[in-house]
Amino acid sequence: MEHNVFNYLYGLEKYGILLGLDNINIILSLLDNPHKKIKTVHVVGTNGKGSTCAFLGQILTSSGYKVGVYTSPHLIKFNERIKINNRMIADRDIEKIAFNIKHLIEKSVFKDRPYTFFEVTTALAFQYFYEKQVDIAIIEAGLGGRLDATNVLTPEVVIITNIGLEHKEFLGDTIEKIAFEKASVIKDKVEVITGCDEDNAVKVIKDMANERNAPLYLLGNDFSYLEKDLYNFEYKGLFKNIENLKLKKLVGINQFKNASLALAACEVLIKKGYIISDEDIKRGIESAVWEGRFEIIKEKPPFIIDGAHNPHGISALVENIKRFYPAEKFIFVINVLKDKDITEMINQLRELAVSIYIAPNKNERSYSYAELKKRFGKENFFSVFKNIPMALEKALSSGLPVIFTGSLYGIGEAKEFLKDAK
Repeated sequence: MEHNVFNYLYGLEKYGILLGLDNINIILSLLDNPHKKIKTVHVVGTNGKGSTCAFLGQILTSSGYKVGVYTSPHLIKFNERIKINNRMIADRDIEKIAFNIKHLIEKSVFKDRPYTFFEVTTALAFQYFYEKQVDIAIIEAGLGGRLDATNVLTPEVVIITNIGLEHKEFLGDTIEKIAFEKASVIKDKVEVITGCDEDNAVKVIKDMANERNAPLYLLGNDFSYLEKDLYNFEYKGLFKNIENLKLKKLVGINQFKNASLALAACEVLIKKGYIISDEDIKRGIESAVWEGRFEIIKEKPPFIIDGAHNPHGISALVENIKRFYPAEKFIFVINVLKDKDITEMINQLRELAVSIYIAPNKNERSYSYAELKKRFGKENFFSVFKNIPMALEKALSSGLPVIFTGSLYGIGEAKEFLKDAK
C-alpha cells in the first residue's frame, strides 16, 4: 500500500487524546461536511456501546437497509472499526480517503494543528458512509461525549447505555460530572434512550433532555424486558411488545439490556418512517455478533474471552459467570490499562478464581511487567507474566476453566495468539 496509510494514521497517535470539536469540524468542512448528508444514530456510555451498536446494526441490516457502523477500538485490524452491513472497509478505501484528508489538511491554513488518530479516523468513517450512500450509520462515541469527535452529529436518536466512573482524568471525578459529559451529546428535540440506572446520573440526563426539549425514554420506566432464561426474553416497548426474542451469538445477562436499548431505538426509527418488522427484529437479535464480549471459545473445559475493561464491566462478567457456570472456578488471565482500577477489578474476581494471571498488553497505556511484578509478585494467588501469549499458554495448558479478560487491546492480542496456536 502506497507509503502505508496505516503509518500515517498510527503516526497521529503521538498527539494522544485531545478533547474538543475544532479539529474535527475543520476536517469535516474540508470534506464538505459528509456527516450532515447521512442519517445517524449516536451511541454513548461507559459500557455496552459496542454490543448495542451490534444489535441495532444487525436489526436494520435484517430489515434490508444499508447500515454503516463505526466503533472503536478494533481487536485485530483497523478495518473492523468501519463496516457496512458487516463488511469491513477495504484497504483501498481507507487509503483513498485518509490520504485525501491528509492532502486537504496540508493545503489548508489549518495545516499546523495537531490532528489526532481518532479525529482523522472519525472523519474517514463519515466520508466513507457518505460516499457509499448508507441509509443510516450507527456511530459509537469514543471518549466521553461533549468534546468527543463524534459529537458533531444531529442524529435520528441518541442512545446513552450507562454511566460509570471512567476516564476520570478527562471527564471528571464524580458520576455527575461524567454524566454531564455523556449527556451533552443530546441535541435539541432529538429523542434519547437510556439504560442508565444510577440515580444521580439519571437526574443529569433528565435535566439535559428537558433543557433541550428532547423526549427521553428510560429503561425500566418507559420500556423494559423480561428474562425467560439465559437466552430468551420478552420486550415491553414504547408502543409495541415483542415475545420470543432469543440471544444466540451475543449472549450474557447484560445483553438483554443492550438488546432492549437497540429495540427502543428501532421504535423511534419506526415512528420516523423506517420499516422494521418483528421478524426482522428477531432475526437481527439472533444473528448479532460482537467479538470479545462473553465469547465462549470452548465449552469443555470452559474458555471464555470477555472485554470487561473496567469495574463496571467486571461486575457484568461476574454475574454472567455465576449464571452460566454456577459450579465452576476459573483461572483468570487479566490485562488492564493504567487508567482503570485494577485493584477493584481483581477484588471482584477473587471469589470465582483458582488463580489470577496478570500480563501487560502492548498498548503504551498498559501497566508494565515491572509495575505488575512489584504490585502482585509477592502473593502466591497471582502469577505475573511478561506478555499475554505466555500467560494464556500456561493457563490453557492447565486443563482448568479459563477466562481471559480486561482491556480490549489485550483481547486483540489473545485472538492473534489463538489464531497462531491453531
